Amino acid sequence: MSSSNSRFAGLGKEVGRAVGALAIALIVAFIIILLTSDDPFKALDTLLTGPLSSKRTMGLWIDDVAKLTLTGLAFALVFQARQFSLGVQGQVYVGGLFATLIAMSPIGETWAAIPVSMLVAMIAGAAYGFIPGYAKARFGANEIVSSLMLNYIAIKIVNYLVRAHLAPPGTGQLMTEKFPATSIFPAIIPNTRFDLGIVIALVCVGLVWFALYRTSWGLKLRLVGHNTSFAEYAGIRSRFIMVSAMTAAGAVGGLLGAVFVEGRAFGRLTIDFDGNLAFEGILIAIVARNRPLAIPFAALFYGYLRQGAQLMGIRTDVPTEMITVVQAVVILLFASSFTLPGRNAIAAIGRRFKPRAAREGAAS
Repeated sequence: MSSSNSRFAGLGKEVGRAVGALAIALIVAFIIILLTSDDPFKALDTLLTGPLSSKRTMGLWIDDVAKLTLTGLAFALVFQARQFSLGVQGQVYVGGLFATLIAMSPIGETWAAIPVSMLVAMIAGAAYGFIPGYAKARFGANEIVSSLMLNYIAIKIVNYLVRAHLAPPGTGQLMTEKFPATSIFPAIIPNTRFDLGIVIALVCVGLVWFALYRTSWGLKLRLVGHNTSFAEYAGIRSRFIMVSAMTAAGAVGGLLGAVFVEGRAFGRLTIDFDGNLAFEGILIAIVARNRPLAIPFAALFYGYLRQGAQLMGIRTDVPTEMITVVQAVVILLFASSFTLPGRNAIAAIGRRFKPRAAREGAAS
């Protein structure tokens, strides 16, 4: 009973933190809008209701949720092992490139196009995630520096290949030709971006949760993350676990690359196709505390805020960049030891007015 109570108490605390952070973020957003807009109430209304204004905008929101969920999972895997690899963006580009090569090959016109391209993208992403992990385990290289440099390498190489080799020759386009219909995700809701990507993301949530909490590998990974010295004393090969965590995260990142290029938003490979969204998974992982089952909910909230901000930038006079201040506030609140103001005072008042019998029972 006590463990159940503590579990619910912990859940209540996390929900309270989330609600408090949301309230403070909205207050900050309103202040920013008030200072920058001639019609602040219209701008705030667009921010809060824009993503639900039509099937098209809802599709944009869910498309972002799917991608944010996958990038959040990738970052959460390495953060669980207490590694700070930031290479998901590069893995997304590598995965997107290899998915494109499959889509533009003869396989791309067959029923096997989507499963094969996703598999190849995952393998490519895993290989790219393995590199900084091995460099740290073998040579002691800093994973933050190596993964960031690998991001730049992947982005520049993919952009060069698109411009110089994959785009239709002589057109000056910065994208490939449209993929065959068999290589593009089917829409769940017609004429929207609500496509197979969200199903893939939710399946990945279940798989990552199972791997972390129902397998010996996941237990070892979490032990290494909590206390590396204790894990090594218990006979766990911490270096192997670190490398495997980065490799698994790379596979998820590569899969996200396939979701980008084969989703209905693109259906082709373009330069700079991720729009920096792949890097925003850091925020999702922080808000969700690296818990796979919490990541989709964090992605729902952040994706809604992201789409609302973009629509506000299009439909009103508030620049979209201003909403990054709100995003920074959310990160600071969740990354710090933020608690609701006055929580201790409220708890003290509650204890004071608790019935005497209950107080005596608690004391005994």
